[in-house]
Amino acid sequence: MSPRILVSSLATAVLVLVAPLPVLAQGGVIHARGANGGGTVVAGPNGAAGRAHGTTTANGATTRASGGAFAGTNGAYGYRSSSTSVNSANGTATHSGGGTASGANGSVTSSNSFSGSTETGVTGSSQTSATNANTGNSYSGSTTVNSAAGRPVHTGTCTNSAGATISC
Repeated sequence: MSPRILVSSLATAVLVLVAPLPVLAQGGVIHARGANGGGTVVAGPNGAAGRAHGTTTANGATTRASGGAFAGTNGAYGYRSSSTSVNSANGTATHSGGGTASGANGSVTSSNSFSGSTETGVTGSSQTSATNANTGNSYSGSTTVNSAAGRPVHTGTCTNSAGATISC
């Protein structure tokens, strides 16, 4: 998906979610705030960026979500999102998130998902990959967590532009 589409989609989502709410627009900046969240979109000569956040409560669970994106006139772009839900009635919680960024010097992508309860502890994982556009070297790694099994376990590998494993 194009970086411009990402930022314009986020801006549209912010405006649709908060359209009936007070909106302040000044000098390339739009702020919108509502009872359960809000957002900001900024545009200037070097690019655009936006972020939004919100909180909902339903069926005993409170969920907080947020996201953001940027696109530069130099072709750089990035976005992130996360959501955390806590259910105080049954003692459970979940979290997921991720993001990516890309620019002239390389790119990175990361994602994670965790869940837990007062009875089972925490389980989940996180994955990250990155590539240096100047050298072609890359990293790929993951961390898993299972509190019942003990400590977190991390694995990671670095490779050069030919695909050979190199020292990280």
